[in-house]
Amino acid sequence: MQNLEKSINETKIIDHGPIVVLTTQSDKNAKIFVWIVWLIMVLIAFVCLVQYSRNIPITEDWLLVPPLTGNEPHITNWLWAQNNEHRIPFPRLLLLVLLKAAHGDFRVGMLFNLIILSMLAVAMMQAARSLRGRTSVADAFFPLILLHLGNWENLFWSWQLTQVVPTILTCALLLIFVERRPLATQSTAIMAGTFLMLLPLCGANGLLFVPLLACWLLYCGVLHWRTSKAQDGQRWIGGVLIGSAVVTVVLTGLYFVGYERPAWTPPNPGLGATLKTTLQFLALGFGPVARTWFPLAIIAAIGVLLPSLGIALLGVFRHQGMERQRALGVLVFFGSVMVFALAMGWGRAGVIVIYGSWPIRYVLLAVPAFCTAFFIWELYGPPRLRTAVQGGLLVAMCLVLPANTVHGFWWNDWYQKGTDALEHDLLTGTPLSLLAEHHRKFLFHSMESSELARLMWMLHEAGSEPFTQMQKEFISHEKE
Repeated sequence: MQNLEKSINETKIIDHGPIVVLTTQSDKNAKIFVWIVWLIMVLIAFVCLVQYSRNIPITEDWLLVPPLTGNEPHITNWLWAQNNEHRIPFPRLLLLVLLKAAHGDFRVGMLFNLIILSMLAVAMMQAARSLRGRTSVADAFFPLILLHLGNWENLFWSWQLTQVVPTILTCALLLIFVERRPLATQSTAIMAGTFLMLLPLCGANGLLFVPLLACWLLYCGVLHWRTSKAQDGQRWIGGVLIGSAVVTVVLTGLYFVGYERPAWTPPNPGLGATLKTTLQFLALGFGPVARTWFPLAIIAAIGVLLPSLGIALLGVFRHQGMERQRALGVLVFFGSVMVFALAMGWGRAGVIVIYGSWPIRYVLLAVPAFCTAFFIWELYGPPRLRTAVQGGLLVAMCLVLPANTVHGFWWNDWYQKGTDALEHDLLTGTPLSLLAEHHRKFLFHSMESSELARLMWMLHEAGSEPFTQMQKEFISHEKE
């Protein structure tokens, strides 16, 4: 009798739309495993942050120095200014606020990146658990793909907040789309509308998701408006969705007012190179190790993503009502991911042909494709194949984890050499002009030495370590 009661207590109802499944499996062990993996990944990243990060700006970090130190007279123009292909007013403002709160410590952006990626991993783990009614060991895939040290450049470079934030926003929209009744409540409508409106304010990495997602929210808004009664107050949800889609389209139009194509971007070399670069980009979802084994990584990526597209299409055709709407929303999101990948392939094909390698910061941008595939199989995949695909993703990330870690430490080796050399020259009283000249290639290779010296002086006057160690007689001489 006691065993029967225990079995009944462990029984859970899983709602996959029109299909209700009963399970008597306990997920205690799986839950412990998944949370241990998450905790280990977070702790490793945090230890590396404490051990290896420095309060020294590199490359675009230096763009934050004038507004941070009160030397930017036109803050609105600065927020809207184009950086390569990107207008990123929202991430810029967020990073500036964080720097102000941290009294100019550039490590704050690194900590923020780690925190929000850790939170995203938790949100995805919880979403997967909610969909199936229990935790699966395969859910450890999320902390492994988001927090491995192959993401070093995204985790431990403050400026990468500008790339992390749009990825977080798109993944948050994915989590809304996979809910049982997506965009059908006030809270989900407000969140989806807000996230969508922020995307064109986060550069091209957010803008490329806008066309399909804005059309989908507009469609859902119109559908909700037409099917709801005026007196029940639910038309307000449709109004939010329609309004946010319209505002997003307007912001997208403003993005291109005065837009200039970056002069350094080489022309696209053709369709073949574009497709090859697109596949390479998608393969980067497995981590920077894909750069070493691109043929194998591309085959693995196609093996996951192409069947996922087929499963998503089956989900649309097999279901009706609210479940079909959810399946359509997930398919639209997956289509947005593929549009993004093609745009990356087209825009970066010439660069990759010339330089021959992807920077590891692009790794995170490919992650939403595999997270979407994971949820597609959870929602619509046949049980045995679903287990195989999700388990395969987990095993793949475990297998490449050591090699991804090595790639991350390669970037850190370059970073440590540069920061150690700069700190040595600061301590030995190297003149400001020589500091800027000697370290320009490491600090900001595309900036003139004179401009870099001016920004260093701003940090010195603001009392920012380690630039307070610069010798005043040399600083005064340079300033004159």
